[in-house]
Amino acid sequence: MNRDYDEAYILRTIDYQEHSKLIYMYTASGIKSGLARGVKKMQSPLRHLMQTGMLLSVDLSKGKLPTIKDAEMLTYYKSIKEDLIKTTIVSVINELIYYNVSDHDDHQKLFQFIKKVLDALSLSDSPLEILNVFELKFLYFLGYGIQFNRCSACSKVEPLFFDSHSGMVFCEEHLEHHQHALDKEAFAPLQYFLHVDIEKFKPLNLDKQKHQRLQAIIDDLYDVHLSARPKAKKILKSLD
Repeated sequence: MNRDYDEAYILRTIDYQEHSKLIYMYTASGIKSGLARGVKKMQSPLRHLMQTGMLLSVDLSKGKLPTIKDAEMLTYYKSIKEDLIKTTIVSVINELIYYNVSDHDDHQKLFQFIKKVLDALSLSDSPLEILNVFELKFLYFLGYGIQFNRCSACSKVEPLFFDSHSGMVFCEEHLEHHQHALDKEAFAPLQYFLHVDIEKFKPLNLDKQKHQRLQAIIDDLYDVHLSARPKAKKILKSLD
């Protein structure tokens, strides 16, 4: 990669005027925007590059709204783009990043993690579990991590229950909403998704009913902490 270029992952594109696009990119320094002038013209050399889900090296001009002067492809993620489920998962991930990261986040760390997630998603036969790994780790990154190993009230380590109503782990003594509780065996997949090294991820191959229950819990956590439910998630559920 040219050292004067920025490594950038395209989150979102918006049509601008007749032939151009506004490009929103995630980089190791946060979200950046750039104007891809004339990119919708058939003869534009950047036409095939300015797509969501692409990892590029990008040359940006200076100014409040930089122009994308040049770009080179780093990774196309062909196996993702050929799979509707995986493509929709990428849309979910892109929405979560675009609407929830802030200027104060550790963007370098998150940027490297996103690349690892995309690599894992490209190869995985269990893409929905890869999404769960991203969702829980992203919550943790934003400061809403769940302590799965001890009671949130007294730090006891056994027996533990996950209270899906509050999104917290409690021992029997402090669990007030038993009707919402999952025992340790039931919430173990959530614990695994949060703590697993994405480069060493091995799918749990959960049955559909159990996975849907865990996904509902993760969705509730996002509702509670971020009031966020990506539009692409509705599409994903209809496909699933």
